[in-house]
Amino acid sequence: MQPTSSRFDPRVSGLSQQVKNLAEPQHIYLEKARDVRAEHLDGALHVYRHEDILALNKHMDILGNGGRGGSFGHDARLIPLEIDGPEHKKWRRLLDPLFAPKQVQRLEESIRRLASELIDDARASGGAEWYGAFCTPLPCQIFLGLVGAPLSDLDFFLEFKDGVIHPEGETTEEIDAHMAAAGGKLLEYFSSFLVDKRGRLDRDDDVIADLMRAEVAGEPLTEFELVNILFLLMFAGLDTVTSSLSCLVAWLGRHPDQRQELIDSPDLLAPAIEELLRFESPVPSGMRYAERDIDLGDGLVVAAGEEINAFWAAANVDPTYHDDPLRVDFRRERTGHMTFASGTHRCLGSHLARLELRIALQEILGKIPLFDIEVADLVYDNVAVRAVTNLPVTLR
Repeated sequence: MQPTSSRFDPRVSGLSQQVKNLAEPQHIYLEKARDVRAEHLDGALHVYRHEDILALNKHMDILGNGGRGGSFGHDARLIPLEIDGPEHKKWRRLLDPLFAPKQVQRLEESIRRLASELIDDARASGGAEWYGAFCTPLPCQIFLGLVGAPLSDLDFFLEFKDGVIHPEGETTEEIDAHMAAAGGKLLEYFSSFLVDKRGRLDRDDDVIADLMRAEVAGEPLTEFELVNILFLLMFAGLDTVTSSLSCLVAWLGRHPDQRQELIDSPDLLAPAIEELLRFESPVPSGMRYAERDIDLGDGLVVAAGEEINAFWAAANVDPTYHDDPLRVDFRRERTGHMTFASGTHRCLGSHLARLELRIALQEILGKIPLFDIEVADLVYDNVAVRAVTNLPVTLR
């Protein structure tokens, strides 16, 4: 694994560093979408408006995150995130059913039971640092059970996840080196794990077992393809719901009147989650690459070969698309958020994420509706994934 230095990395470049620790970066995102539309920062074209990003995501001449090769400390393009064209469709036909609504719905009882247990543990002590005590263990334990990885190795997987999504380093070269080291450890882990897994395939019922039994174009998946898919699933499944949940809990803690609105009107919870995902935008942006010149109208032309940092977070508060976008309105008629991206590379795990967020908030609002947030102690991190990494909650 040789780290590359030619790739634009938003974690050390562009707008990400400007909003790095802001509790409310939405104001800056809105100004960008309203006043700038698109701009070149540190060698990449940053695009901020909803309609422009939607057009790019659906355009046949736009490549996804893997348009310049693997970018998460792994030589190969990760399946399906970094694959485009017919190959991408082939892999989505295999993977989408594994995370379809009916499949993930089977997890509802176990999610609710675990959420209730974690809340009871926190309530017994009068409170907790919620990012570590609730937002991390809930989705991570559920996800490892779903894919069939041992819960006893959770700390190892979390270390890998942080090494890939939140690597140390101040430059692209340093970041790539740390990602490569984390990726190497996971590849070594799975080389022995998959051998053991094959010995019990006849009795295991989980995503990894399903993949090992599956065929694509009449052929079983190679070891390389299996590890490639698992590499992506591990860091995606162990981070984004944790981050999203921390943002939603912190927002509800800071806005008790709207929290009470959800307690009084439980039917509002589903649209409220969509509205909060729009406003909080847990995954701020994603990379895209233009194969040919693309005219987005009104003088904005994306040049062939351009690296594009598409800011979902700005699109989600774009005043040219959303009415009064900085107002959180649980009854908003037009959401149309891009929190799960859009187009070909729409998030594979969006159904699981929504289920976990809904059940987690139902349990919180039902069991500890009067929780308090220590606002002054909240710590936000908006680089790569927006999260509240210090979330002190007091329970009444």
